[in-house]
Amino acid sequence: MTTTLELEALQQAPGFVALLRGPEHVFAVANQAYRTLVGHRDVIGKTIREALPEIAGQGFYELLDRVYATGEPYIGTAVPITLQRTQGAAPDEAILDFIYQPIRDPDGKPFAILVQGHEVTNMVRAESRYRMLFSAIDDGFCVMQMLHDASGQTIDYRFLEANVAFEQHTGLVNAVGKTALEMVPDLDESWFRIYGEVADTGVAKRFENHAPAMQRWFEVNAHRVGEPAKKLVALVFKDVTLRKQAEAETARALADEKLARRAAEEAGRTRDEFLAIVSHELRTPLTAMLGWVQLLRTESLPPEKQAKALETIERNARAQAQLIEDLLDVSRVIAGQLRIEVMPVEMRPIVEAALETVQPAALARDVRIQPMLATDAIVLGDAARLQQIVWNLVSNAVKFTPRGGHVQVVLRLDESAVELAVSDSGKGIAPDFLPHVFDRFRQAEGATTRSSGGLGLGLSIVRELVGIHGGTVSVASDGVGHGATFKVRLPISASRSREPAPSRLARTVEPALLTFQQQLTCPPDLEGLHVLVVDDDPDTREMLGELFERCKANVTAVSSAAEALAAVRKRVPDLLLSDIGMPGEDGFSLISKVRALPRDAGGAVPAVALTAYARVEDRARALHAGFDNHLTKPVEPVELLAVAASFARRKLR
Repeated sequence: MTTTLELEALQQAPGFVALLRGPEHVFAVANQAYRTLVGHRDVIGKTIREALPEIAGQGFYELLDRVYATGEPYIGTAVPITLQRTQGAAPDEAILDFIYQPIRDPDGKPFAILVQGHEVTNMVRAESRYRMLFSAIDDGFCVMQMLHDASGQTIDYRFLEANVAFEQHTGLVNAVGKTALEMVPDLDESWFRIYGEVADTGVAKRFENHAPAMQRWFEVNAHRVGEPAKKLVALVFKDVTLRKQAEAETARALADEKLARRAAEEAGRTRDEFLAIVSHELRTPLTAMLGWVQLLRTESLPPEKQAKALETIERNARAQAQLIEDLLDVSRVIAGQLRIEVMPVEMRPIVEAALETVQPAALARDVRIQPMLATDAIVLGDAARLQQIVWNLVSNAVKFTPRGGHVQVVLRLDESAVELAVSDSGKGIAPDFLPHVFDRFRQAEGATTRSSGGLGLGLSIVRELVGIHGGTVSVASDGVGHGATFKVRLPISASRSREPAPSRLARTVEPALLTFQQQLTCPPDLEGLHVLVVDDDPDTREMLGELFERCKANVTAVSSAAEALAAVRKRVPDLLLSDIGMPGEDGFSLISKVRALPRDAGGAVPAVALTAYARVEDRARALHAGFDNHLTKPVEPVELLAVAASFARRKLR
């Protein structure tokens, strides 16, 4: 019989101990280490097959049966066993060193088996890793020992082992017995830190690191080996310099490809936006022109309205002529066909002629032009193209200067060049857009929220024309709200003869012969209909107002999305007719705010987008935004009235 003292000794044993009685191997004793091994389960009084059913098929039952039957002990070394250590979890593998020792009765027959041993899983696996590393003979291999000073601070590592491949990969020959700092005096301390963590924690690390002293990249596997107190670290080195160089080349190629792709995408977006602007700028004048023509044909416009109609048609025809001329100039530039007729010309008359052309637009915007023009400034160039340069710069400055502002035009002469400076007190240029001011097809504002008309080609044309004349053009701005200054420098002409400066920009329009034969028929459903017209173009706004008023509709005409929203809140219209491209806030923003209102407060008002943006996607976007219909400028007045009447009939139903 086992005494209490013996049982207590078994419980305190560092290895696992169990006593199995009889041929069924019933647990009579199992110490704490054994219970820990098998997951703290209760095994006393159970057979080995009942207590540990998961080891069936692993050979342990059979070994116990053989030991009991033969009386011969069994010693197992590094034997794997799969145990269910945690209930509900997957079985895990342990590695054991153990002995099955038979216990005999007075007659010499086995009546029990003493099981004792140790779990050596961690040690075996560590040795396996070590052997694996050491067998990787194609890679550099070494074993290093951490060296400390008197205070325990790591100061170096000594090489204990190193293979030939290590010398080949690192270039460190005859390293065994020497320290790392002896071999590489300026070795980066990050290597020491990583090795120290491996030696202290026993956690293996795999990393890549650059050794500037060797001008190489290494892939390193670091493992602690031997007893923890010895602080031994086994290292496997692989020179990956060529791969890292290839990766760097690939990364640079990918970065270049990404930049090229972004540039292509940006060029595509810029092109699409430019085409949308071209459509808008060409179609918008046509809306006013065709509308007034239809009204003139009614033969019922009073004389003052007829004069207004003809004035509007002529002004918009001139605007279209300028747009077409800009497009043709850009086409000539792209094709390399832009030519100039060079002769000595005086700049002051050219500047004065351009200012005279711009002056009406400046007066209309209440912008004051301040010229300071030097005489005797003679250059070699094409007088008409030089006037085009001045006109583009000054008209651009006027366009972006708020009411009450000023534009200063300075012409001066120095020893080598004639300099023209055009400065304004306008909206200025954001720093991120400043490098793109002269780019073709680039504008700082979005297509549908631009505050100024035009195609945005003028400055790119200026750059080309100045370059053809052998000069330079530059721009400076302190940012948004601080105005801008454009400077053109042209070489001085050695000749003193002067040529007149003709103005190709002062255009004339042949008198139009209008036939007033067709009568404009008003649908009766429009009478009394309240129409809210929203358009930033005054000519279009006035024409639409006149058109609907002639059909006895009540018209409220406003020039911005903010004014339109205020008008809806004040009085809900029967029909909202809105432009899309407007400065600051476009028609998409307006309709989204209108649709957000309560139904009885204007949220359900019928809305028609009347816009110069004519692509299929423009129509889809308008309908998706909340408009009920989409009409493309220029629109026939009869068609517009018919659409309005359809909404009026819907209202009556």
